[in-house]
Amino acid sequence: MSIREWDKAAIAMEQFHETYDFYLTPTTAFPPAKIGELEPSKSEKFAMQVTGKLGLGALLKKLGTIEQVAENNLKRTPFTQLANLTGQPAMTVPIHLTEGGLPCGVQFMAARGREDLLFSLAGQLEQTSEWISVQINPFYQK
Repeated sequence: MSIREWDKAAIAMEQFHETYDFYLTPTTAFPPAKIGELEPSKSEKFAMQVTGKLGLGALLKKLGTIEQVAENNLKRTPFTQLANLTGQPAMTVPIHLTEGGLPCGVQFMAARGREDLLFSLAGQLEQTSEWISVQINPFYQK
């Protein structure tokens, strides 16, 4: 994606925020990963070590391997990319639990320079029953 496209997205979000204070999305496209689930396999780790030692990074790029790895990683977080590209402040808050009791976040984005709105919203949410920190961490204290 070119810088020009990023600018178009930033302008579109500025226009959106002329009407709305927040843009709300899921934080991730999938439930939280289990510990170690996203680790490269032994063969992938070995291949990375070999290509690193032999200086074959350019070959991996040419073969599309690097793009494939990046794409696979970004599949989990497609919603957070917009804030990264447009320079908007964003926060993720834990306001849902999966059936297995794992936290799921909701992302709120505000207009550029409006971090104050996010801090205010976080403070308000923390005071509601929707905020699940106490349920996740019994040692959490306000």
